[in-house]
Amino acid sequence: DQGDFTGYLKAFAVLKSPVDAFFDSVLVMADEPELRQNRLALLAELREEMNRVADISKLAA
Repeated sequence: DQGDFTGYLKAFAVLKSPVDAFFDSVLVMADEPELRQNRLALLAELREEMNRVADISKLAA
């Protein structure tokens, strides 16, 4: 319902700074395969959570 949608949007807004900091300080595509895979998996989980609310790829334009 609308209340849940608003709550999700507020939660995602709070994540902006930590996600920006992650990309500023972490090399996602690390040389070590296990490290790279773990970082990609973390981002995939974030994407899945966001996609539960909306297809964010359609918001990018």
